[in-house]
Amino acid sequence: MSAALTGTNVTGANAAGAGATKMKKAAPSNALVHDLLAECDRSNTDGQHRVGAQQADAILALPGLTDFEQAQAHQMMSLHRLRLGEHKAAVRHGLLALEIWTESENLSRQSQIHCTLALAFTEIALNDTALRHADAALDAARACASPTAEFWALSRVGMVQEALGNPEFGLEIGRRALTLARTLDQDDEARFAGLNNLGDCCLTVARAQRAQGLSATNALQEALALVVESVEMARAQGHPFWELIARINFVSIMIELQRYAEAREQIDLIRTLARRQGVRYIEINNEAQLANVVRAEGHIDEAIAMMDAQLANFCDDDDPALFNRLHRSLYEMHKECRRFEPALAHHRELHAGMLRLAADTASRQAQMLIDTIAVEQARHETERSRLEARVERIRSEELDYEAHTDALTRLPNRRALDRELPALLGDERVQPLCAVMIDLDHFKRVNDEHGHAVGDSVLTTMSSLLRAVTRDSDMAVRLGGEEFLLILTNTALPQAEKVCERLLASVRGYPWTTLAPGLSCTVSAGVSQLKPLERVPEWIERSDAALYEAKHAGRDRVGVAAL
Repeated sequence: MSAALTGTNVTGANAAGAGATKMKKAAPSNALVHDLLAECDRSNTDGQHRVGAQQADAILALPGLTDFEQAQAHQMMSLHRLRLGEHKAAVRHGLLALEIWTESENLSRQSQIHCTLALAFTEIALNDTALRHADAALDAARACASPTAEFWALSRVGMVQEALGNPEFGLEIGRRALTLARTLDQDDEARFAGLNNLGDCCLTVARAQRAQGLSATNALQEALALVVESVEMARAQGHPFWELIARINFVSIMIELQRYAEAREQIDLIRTLARRQGVRYIEINNEAQLANVVRAEGHIDEAIAMMDAQLANFCDDDDPALFNRLHRSLYEMHKECRRFEPALAHHRELHAGMLRLAADTASRQAQMLIDTIAVEQARHETERSRLEARVERIRSEELDYEAHTDALTRLPNRRALDRELPALLGDERVQPLCAVMIDLDHFKRVNDEHGHAVGDSVLTTMSSLLRAVTRDSDMAVRLGGEEFLLILTNTALPQAEKVCERLLASVRGYPWTTLAPGLSCTVSAGVSQLKPLERVPEWIERSDAALYEAKHAGRDRVGVAAL
């Protein structure tokens, strides 16, 4: 359950990043509001999210709040609602807070609320929107040079990558986040989130490995060690919400390890904790886990009765994905018992539920946007023209981004190269320039032997490896198919050749078998340095010719064009 934490602390060091000092006029207006905000934040620290939501609601009802106070209250309300499973309200309040923090140029606060929104959108399966917020959180964190904010942003990026079906990439990001969290003195929340979220990601990887017929022992053992540490930490801190989500992950691991008695013990503890906290969605999830334990133990009729009881008590506000999982399990169990009539009935319900979920997911983002605009119109009627201009600008930027970005790898495309390269050529500060043509070796064989889906995964992985060897000032472009181009700034030919060798080694050493059994990949590269007064087509052609020489010489090597 990686949706545990968002790291949106309202007071303390995490709120004091670059940009905070730009908001002098928005200091809290009086001691009363300041004290109420502090109490609301303490409710977050103590895991008392229902109380915290009530406190935030009371603050927002006060007259004469400054923009600073409103933004703080909306931000805390967003976090409390999120942890109570009220995702629509979390998004609405989060967007209101984000508007104010953006206007104030407070980068630290922007990063925090982007993290909360990334988590909220992931919980309702709007993963593309979640990724945009996670990336924005990371950009803002790095811009304000806050290690704490960078940790939370990395955690959200890893979580979204996992939700997008890239668990190995999410695992890599999660490990980086935990390493960073362990360096943050006295930040227990960051360390707990790093442990719990990485444990959840290891569990996802283990399930993916088993689905591919691979051993998941190492991933499960790593997940277990991480989650056990997070449970112990939650208990030591006396934080009931942390303990809840850590124990939920613990149960999932026990089920995978077939340690059902231990799973049952944990489920009983979770039930008690969830009822004390008044968190219904965790109670429902807990009952579903218990039914899965009963089923795994071979008591199919008992499991069927438990799931039927859950469906009978299902509310419209409960998790529709759980509704579908219950019908799927009931369909499978009735079919296994050769009870074909109830199996067919549950299959029909599953099909209808999946259609409803797909339609609901597709409409949620638009509905949330409409709700947000309605709120803003009510609160800022005089700013309507400015808001409309902003929406138009955002739409234009998104269209521009999509037009200049490769849909699969999210790298810049040829249009982006044509637009940005002239500026590099005319900037003496980034000279010398080197162009590197890169081509995956025998890529057609990958598609033929493993399928185009694996081929797409190879290309997206390749984009990550390219990003790893480039700097912000460089360009990594997908030209099409399996061809890529790097423009290296402030890089002479010998250094560019070393960059290429590092890239080839990283591709050669990448665990490609995690994408498909028996898969291995290499690349060839051709590099040339731009000559004085040389035309771009001639420069790129020399890199292409060097690539051809590398291919002709046996592949998995670098061809270097002479100056």
